[in-house]
Amino acid sequence: MRRDTWPDPAWWIWRRLTSVKWAIGLILAAALFSAVGVIIPQVPPQLADIPEQVEEHIDLQRPTWGWFTDVLAEFPWFYETNGGVFNLYKQPYWYAVVALVALAISVCTVSRAPPIWRTVRRPPKRVNAAYFERARHRASAELSADDTVETGRLDLESRLRAARYRVEEVESADGEVMLFADRYGWAQLATFATHLALLLLLGATLVTKFAGEEYQFWVAEGESHILFPPGDDRAQVQIIVDDAIAQFADDGQALDFRSIVRVAEAGQEVGGGEVTVNGPVHAAGYRVHQAAYWEHGAELRVFDHASGQLLYAETHFLDGQIVGPRIRVARGGAVVSEEVISLQHQVAGELAGAAEGERVSGYSLIPLDGVRSLAIVLIPTDVDFEFWYRVIPTPRDAAGLTLADLGVGLEAPMGPRVLLSIDGERAFEGVVSLDQEEGAARLTALPVGEDELLYVGFRDGDAGEGFFYYSPSRESDRGALSPGDSIGLSNGLSLTYLGAEPDAGLQGSLEVNETQRVGAIDLTWLGAESVFFEVATDIPGASGDALIALERFGQARTAEQFNALGGESVRLAEGSTNTSSAGGQVGRPARMVLGLGGDVGRIELDEGQEIVHGGMRYQFSGPREFTGLNVRRDPGGTAFWVGIGLGIVGMSTTFFMPRRRVWARVTADRIQLAGQAGHGVDLTSELERLASGEDQQGRPRRRFRSRGMFGGDYAQGDDGSGDDG
Repeated sequence: MRRDTWPDPAWWIWRRLTSVKWAIGLILAAALFSAVGVIIPQVPPQLADIPEQVEEHIDLQRPTWGWFTDVLAEFPWFYETNGGVFNLYKQPYWYAVVALVALAISVCTVSRAPPIWRTVRRPPKRVNAAYFERARHRASAELSADDTVETGRLDLESRLRAARYRVEEVESADGEVMLFADRYGWAQLATFATHLALLLLLGATLVTKFAGEEYQFWVAEGESHILFPPGDDRAQVQIIVDDAIAQFADDGQALDFRSIVRVAEAGQEVGGGEVTVNGPVHAAGYRVHQAAYWEHGAELRVFDHASGQLLYAETHFLDGQIVGPRIRVARGGAVVSEEVISLQHQVAGELAGAAEGERVSGYSLIPLDGVRSLAIVLIPTDVDFEFWYRVIPTPRDAAGLTLADLGVGLEAPMGPRVLLSIDGERAFEGVVSLDQEEGAARLTALPVGEDELLYVGFRDGDAGEGFFYYSPSRESDRGALSPGDSIGLSNGLSLTYLGAEPDAGLQGSLEVNETQRVGAIDLTWLGAESVFFEVATDIPGASGDALIALERFGQARTAEQFNALGGESVRLAEGSTNTSSAGGQVGRPARMVLGLGGDVGRIELDEGQEIVHGGMRYQFSGPREFTGLNVRRDPGGTAFWVGIGLGIVGMSTTFFMPRRRVWARVTADRIQLAGQAGHGVDLTSELERLASGEDQQGRPRRRFRSRGMFGGDYAQGDDGSGDDG
């Protein structure tokens, strides 16, 4: 089409799209957006179309980007962006840049195709004599007196062919010969390979984006997952996980995880094997990759007890987590409870000063009676935890207590050690906790008979000579004692004050497995553990939502036990050679805690145990591991790899095999050369070597002279050898 047949706007657009400046601008824009998409964390692809998940992702970025977060999230500010720069690859302007780059490449290819093809197929072989004087790349050399035009031509052709040029005689006249030499003439076609590669990459990306499929999901070992909704007209594809395997580091992080899977299509198994992150299984037109691993799952089964019918069977993904102290409470020698206590409050003043990701101290209050509570506190250290406790008056607001309020780091208050005897027989001996206050006095009540109390304490809070006692019902049983003194009481008891000692029954710290009497209970700290849980619905027999938690116990003694059993925050046995760590149990099975709500309360099930409650039989089948799988179908995959291959070929050809064109003029007294070549080629030096007959090391070449058919006899002169052959 001629220029005058184009409407002006179309011509203007065409010129812009073929402009090198515009091409550079478009490439820079695409590179800028790509760099931003790498630097700024993007919404995960599977969540990019869910506004709630996009907002959650943006909120997670606020600590990093501060006030600039909203600017990025709302860019370019004149339409609802659904995440802005945080969801860059879903934005219209990104697709616009990609489309413009593709259009510009297409237009450049179409625009340049005819002249490049002409240059390759029918290059200009004649130049005027003036070109040899003004060309950018040129060289000349004098012929010796013995040379003729013919010998000079033959000699030059020999050199050009030795340099891998295709040589053609263009014109021959009396006293002058014109030659044209071309090297890598086809290399200019590599630009089409490069352009086609870019178009294939862009096209494959868009095809995959709009026609590809990608699914990400969790599957428990021993279970399966279907890809399509029931009733879909496609043959159903099912992913079955036979086993999930992981190896762990000392800090509990997974070093390696893999899964054994099978793939079925329309009910028939079509493939399977071991999958890893970079080692997928190919089956049914899909690639199955391992994407993640989660060790905290629990399988629950519920049966109708009367009929034995299975009502419920599900493996629960326990993604909630609490880290707390495992507490055993005993009363009168009998264990009342043993469980991991959830720390419901952060210690005031610690959270604000904590760095991101730093563990902070937490506490919970356990009611002892109507006015007192037992505060239990877990303090993280560099290697483990410290456990503290304190009996305090029940506060009106349980939140906001400081370390000082909780007695952390403080010495236990002093209490009186007393001895009560009946007819000379010891009835009680120990430190009495002074848990009441009256004015400046600290005191407590001791039961000394049926419905009879004896109060003991310190006046003015002193722990020295200020010990006193009194009976509310008898005036005679009142007085003060010094350390070591005894007094007989009217009801046949004798009271001895043995002195003041720190009262660990009110506050203090415990080592793992250490027990302390606190009031009427024996409190034992068994260590800090992680408990993973889920709030589940539709569990038979539950009153509303149900809580499912998994607890693990014990110590792993070998690396095999540690990795096979799984777990978290479980100690290695002393002297173990274990070099990996996910937790585990040896002496005791895992336990499921099932909170059904209402009057049912808490049901505890050891691994494999069944409990009948309310006409239902609940069975904990055991802990289960989950594998996270990524399943994708990529229709643009083949085109993508073809594009990569073409790009490598095109770029390599362009940079390492640039085209060279040389025009030569041989006269009776001199050789003149002029040429053209791509960027990065020192063609002038090459032409000088060709004209002078030197090789690349600057040594004279053997020059061909002939007569007769090829010039008659032959000579190898000008090399200093003296060999005239």
